[in-house]
Formats: sequence, C-alpha cells, structure tokens
Amino acid sequence: AHVENVRSLMHRLSRRMDAEIAWPSHSDASLQRWENPAIPSGYTYLLQFVAHDLVQSAIPLSIAGRLGAGTSNARHMPLQLESLYGSGPVGSPHLYALDAPNDDRRTKLRLGQMRWKEAPRAAGCPFRDIARAKAENVTGIDRSIPGQRPALTEALVADPRNDDHAIISQLTAMFALLHNSLVDLVRRGEPVSSTNARFGAAYRRFLCARDALTSIYRNIIRKDAMRRVLDPAIYAAYSGSNPRFLDQAAAPGEWRIPFEFSHGAFRFGHAMVRPEYRINDLSEHDLNNTLEKTSANEPVNMPLDETWIVQWSRFFEINGSRPNFSRRIGPYLSDGLGNDHIFPAFDATERVGLLYRDLLGASLAGMWSVDALIAEIAARRPDFIAMSRLLGDRAWRVAQLREWLSQAPAYGRLTSADIETLSNDPPLPFFILFEAMQQPQGLHLGPLGSIIVAEVIFGALAMAGSGQPGSLAELSDKYFPTDVFAGMPDIECMARLAEFTAETAGLQQAVPAFL
Repeated sequence: AHVENVRSLMHRLSRRMDAEIAWPSHSDASLQRWENPAIPSGYTYLLQFVAHDLVQSAIPLSIAGRLGAGTSNARHMPLQLESLYGSGPVGSPHLYALDAPNDDRRTKLRLGQMRWKEAPRAAGCPFRDIARAKAENVTGIDRSIPGQRPALTEALVADPRNDDHAIISQLTAMFALLHNSLVDLVRRGEPVSSTNARFGAAYRRFLCARDALTSIYRNIIRKDAMRRVLDPAIYAAYSGSNPRFLDQAAAPGEWRIPFEFSHGAFRFGHAMVRPEYRINDLSEHDLNNTLEKTSANEPVNMPLDETWIVQWSRFFEINGSRPNFSRRIGPYLSDGLGNDHIFPAFDATERVGLLYRDLLGASLAGMWSVDALIAEIAARRPDFIAMSRLLGDRAWRVAQLREWLSQAPAYGRLTSADIETLSNDPPLPFFILFEAMQQPQGLHLGPLGSIIVAEVIFGALAMAGSGQPGSLAELSDKYFPTDVFAGMPDIECMARLAEFTAETAGLQQAVPAFL
C-alpha cells in the first residue's frame, strides 16, 4: 500500500548518502582519509565472489518490485564454488577445456588468451583472462567490427556476474588457474591407470582438485576475509571450533540465505569500492572504465589487454607490497556506482545507481527491522548488545541517526517527517553502514553487521564442512592410496593463494606481472 511512498523516501535517502563522509585523518599522511589500510581492495572483490557463490536470482528484487519466483535464491548449498564450477564437466561442458581428442575427458577450466595493446607481443600466449567466445551461426545482432575485430560477447563462466567488471573476471581467472594447477598436481601424484580406466580416473582427478580448491577457499573465508571485516569480538565468538549460533543450523537441503544478509548486511561491500584502481605497473583505471570492461558492454575490446591484467600485489599485501586499499565502510558509495549505463533508472523516481537499488530492495524484502533484530539478539546474547551503546540505547541510536540525517540538507532534502521515520526505522543496509562509520570509524563492520554476516558465513561454513575431511591429506585419501598433496603448503590467506598460483602455474616471471 505504501510502495510509492517507500520508493520516494529511499530516493531521498540515497541522495542524502551522496554527501561524502568527513573521515578522520590517518597517522600515515600518504593515505587518503577515505582509504582503509586494514582491508586491501582485493577483499572487496573476494567478498563479491563469495556473494555470487551464496546468492543467485533471476532478477533483482528492486527491479522486480515484489517477491516471487524470479527473486528466489537458486543456490541451495553454500560455498560450493558453484559460481566457478557450474554443474561440473557433464552439466556445464562449456566451462571446461578438452583433455583428449576423443572428447571423453574435461577436467580443467577454460581460460582465454589476453590481448596485447600497448606493448610488443611477447613470446608465448599467456592465458590470463576468463574464456570468451564469439556467438557464431546463431540469431541476434553481431556486434563485431567487420574486418577489424570479432565481438567476444559470450563470457564462458558459470555465473555471468563473474564478468561484471574487469577485477572480478580476473579474480575468477586466478581461481581457474589454481584449479588447473591442482589438476596437474593430482595427475603427477596419482597411480597410473589402465587405458580402459582413464575416463573414471579423469573425473576422480577433477573431483579431488575441486575439493582441494573448495577447502582452500573456505579456509581463506574463515581465517582471512572474515577476520578483516568483522568486529574483533564478534569474529572471536564465531571463528572457534564450536560457535554458539543464534539461529539453529539448517538441515541439509533446507539451507536458505536470510534477506537480512543478502539484501541487508552483506551489501556493505559496495561501500568498499574505490573510485580508481592501480591495476598493474602499466596502468591505472577509474571505476567507470573498470565496470564497463565486460563481454556484455565492450565485446569488441575483449579479451582484456595487458593494461587490465591484474597484478595481485596491487590488491593484496604480497612481500611487503602496498596495495590499493578499500574505501572505509560508511553510508557513501563511490561515484562510479552511480553509472547510468551500468545501473540505469528503472522506476518513476528516475534515480540511477546501485545505492538506490540496495535501499529499495531492502525495503521490499519484508525483513526484520533494526529494532526487532536488536531486541531478539539482546534476548539471546545480551553480551553482544552490551558491547555497543548504539545498539543498547535506543534513544541514543535514534538521536545519532537524526543528527546525521539532518546534516547536508542540500543533498537529500529530507523533510522533518522523513528524518523521524528514518531515525526510528532505518533501512537495514543503511544502518549497517551507519553503524560501521560510527563505531570503528569505517575500518570494519560494527557489532550488528558483524553478527548478521558471521551467523550466515560461519553457519554456511559449518554446514558445508560437516563430515568433510579436515586436511588436504585426508581429502586426498578419499580418492587415492597416496597423498597427492604431499608437500603442499597450508593456504590461509589470499596473498598466499596468489603466490602459490604463481608458483604452480609458472607465472613468477609473467608479463604483465602476476605478483
């Protein structure tokens, strides 16, 4: 009944959030005030990759306008790397390279050659991009430039969102490179198979490599990504061997992502996006260019050229490197996320950009209010609420929200009635950003955001790991009589994953640089 009023109010709130935040300065004067030295920017995109692995729907709720079949989550098992592997070599053969001329084995993920643009063509053909293809002998518009360049309109990835921009497609390519290296590692350590048994051996090899990469991926989420983005006390409460969850664990097959996570707290990653990125030693690109580098938007400029091939020491701290740092977490998004080509207007407000979509989607989802969440958590874990005055003192919370909303009146043009409504019942994604800005000054999530994220991520990890081998050696034992991963290091952070990928894929001296 109130949907048009809600759209109008979310429009005005999104306008208020266009005002830049006056962050305190860092002790290191070389840092921009908005930069967050605690979280290198590679984690922004690891979190996006994780989001794609947890939630997939046919149409965004903000655009659909109401809940329905098209907005339901197609992911029914958490953190399985479905967004990388799809349905495997049989169910998603287009993702996999042929291993043999008779097309009986596909164990490695496809990769694509990069394109040389500004540098002389180097020796060899580095496969550093996701696989991309031209749509031939099919209906539709051909976007090729005749006589110059074919349009590679088809990104051969399991989840098309993993080609949403240049950085996420490069992260996807790195995971694919590591999977392919693990296949080679398994092949070298596995027993020799007879000719008639090679077909089964190939799939055993694939499954072993997939399980290994999935185990590494979950380990990094647990020990690296969550440690950086969660409130330290909340991280300590959930990261142990036997966390005490607020919600009862779902039975296998019944797992669902709550809207309070997917349309609420986990949207915080959008606030971490920088306005520009130093991609490698050759180039720096602004966010608009980064978002437009996809097969959907620029098929004639695909595959990625050397100015877009990511040097991972620019995104993670590797051997003392100084990476691009993420933006501090708060109620403000980089201007590029207001790109009217990538995020056009879709309703009568004519509001473009990602921020309005986040706020509206949360308002339409029918999720718990901030007050209700705090009250329920206080009943179950009063120690969590006691750590934050913003959560424990409602009058203080409303006053702090009212004060912030009343500032910068030229932006949102919020009325006094708007301010009272939003102060007393803030949209969850907005409050999560506001809380992060207030309590840890944007360096990580505040307590409420941390609780919601920890409940879902650690709950998913607990369910996904139930009954699974605890080490790579135990995992190998599921498939082979010998340890095919003997001597392989523990990988618990993204920096080590990038280093190991460079070692095993022979990319230490790559041009452009991999590390």
